[in-house]
Amino acid sequence: MSATLLGAIFLLPALLLLSTSISMYPFNTFSKVLKNIQLALLINLVNSIVGIVWLVKFGPTEINFFEFYELGLSVRLDPLSLIMYFMISIIAFVVIRFSRNYLDGDPRIKEFFSRLAFTIAFVQVLVLSGNIAIFFIAWVGTSIGLHQLLRFYPDRKRALLASRKKFLIARLGDLMLLMAFTLIYLEFHNGNLGYLFDQFQEVDGNSIPIKLQIAAVFLVLSAALKSVQVPFHGWLLDVMEAPTPVSALLHAGLLNAGPFLIIRFAFLLDIAENASILLITIGAFSALFGAIVATTQPALKTSLAYSSVGHMGFTLMLCGFGAYSAALLHLIAHSFYKAHAFLSSGSIIDKVQTKNAVDYARLGKIWRMILGLVTTVILYISTAYFWGTTVHTEFQLLVIGSIIFFGVLSIQINAFDSNISAQSIISLLIGSGIVINLFFIFEKTVNYTINSQIPEIREPSSNLVLMSIAILVAFFIPVFIQFSNSKIRNWKFSKHIGIHIRNGLYFNLIFDKMMNSLSTKTVK
Repeated sequence: MSATLLGAIFLLPALLLLSTSISMYPFNTFSKVLKNIQLALLINLVNSIVGIVWLVKFGPTEINFFEFYELGLSVRLDPLSLIMYFMISIIAFVVIRFSRNYLDGDPRIKEFFSRLAFTIAFVQVLVLSGNIAIFFIAWVGTSIGLHQLLRFYPDRKRALLASRKKFLIARLGDLMLLMAFTLIYLEFHNGNLGYLFDQFQEVDGNSIPIKLQIAAVFLVLSAALKSVQVPFHGWLLDVMEAPTPVSALLHAGLLNAGPFLIIRFAFLLDIAENASILLITIGAFSALFGAIVATTQPALKTSLAYSSVGHMGFTLMLCGFGAYSAALLHLIAHSFYKAHAFLSSGSIIDKVQTKNAVDYARLGKIWRMILGLVTTVILYISTAYFWGTTVHTEFQLLVIGSIIFFGVLSIQINAFDSNISAQSIISLLIGSGIVINLFFIFEKTVNYTINSQIPEIREPSSNLVLMSIAILVAFFIPVFIQFSNSKIRNWKFSKHIGIHIRNGLYFNLIFDKMMNSLSTKTVK
């Protein structure tokens, strides 16, 4: 099989989906639309297997169909693109199956599936792009497709508000990406990703050209805008008025475009320290903000929305640390988890009991809490040492593992401080050990798979070490407060802060007022 034929086969599903979405509605029945989409997704799965075989035999390949001044249509097949391509295929297949039942009987079901096909097509092209020109076109195409899906119910005001806010933020993100790609092209006069990656690796990090430094910052800002980082996350809270399959596709797929952009251009971010620091700052704040606010929301879908803000922030923070394999692992795990969470949210709500909070009245056995802390610390340190992750070898990965450890710690202390049986505690310890070990196992597996597409983790600079310490302290404080004495939680200051946190620090309210002001000026 020739490389050109292989590239055409990989583009075939996207072309089929696009033809399905833009064909005239009167001449395209719903059954035909559904069959075309299912056929395209089936070809995707077959292509994934063919792509793996090709990579094993020939390695990463870039297939150019046409070029104009080194800009044009090309397909890049490498471990990163195939992983994303396969993941998108599975999630799209699940969303399509769910949508068929969800919209059964809706008179506009054919239009919805056509819009869905349009969006999925551009997501596929995005992950397969081998040139910055087609990458940018696909980037904008995914945003246009999502905009149409958000406006599917024109009588839902919050959905329309979300689409307007999303449109404004998306255009700003598109502008940032366009400026980044323009600067990169002006520096190298070439848009092929393979060529650019080779050039990035030859640049001396101590004397990086100013164009590349600015381009890296624009890439970070574009990714942050695409992935609902604070304070540009407000529109995501209003998406709940859109059909549930749209929320699932958005949270499990489209938000991943930001981290994917950063991972794809990892060789540039690796030499641009200022951009990496900005990425860590934005990601860490959004991760902590999303995680805290999500726990205070009474509505399940709103909590999931804030959770996505936090998870996207955490993924971008991992990229800033240079742990791109860990970022990709987290991205994949979050995608499948969030797709399942949204598609099953209706049944989950029915099962949730009214009393699900921790009974703090029985807390207070300090020796059991200390035992839980010591046990968990020993478990984590021994596991990290077993996998060769120490301060002197993989500092960034150790910091990331420590943040995950804080999550496990919160569960452990609660268990040791409650009145559960010794057998339950032992089961929890075994489960926690499995979780921590799986993190290191999967991270090293993903790293081995995509190591040719990402730089090695560098020795941390003094600035990175200081930032890491500050981030660890910031992530530990909520865990400490959660299991502190009830007097701290009953302080007036704590209650006032809790109200503000429950309202998301009013970021969305401020943005809504700004949007209303813009709308008023437009009318005048």
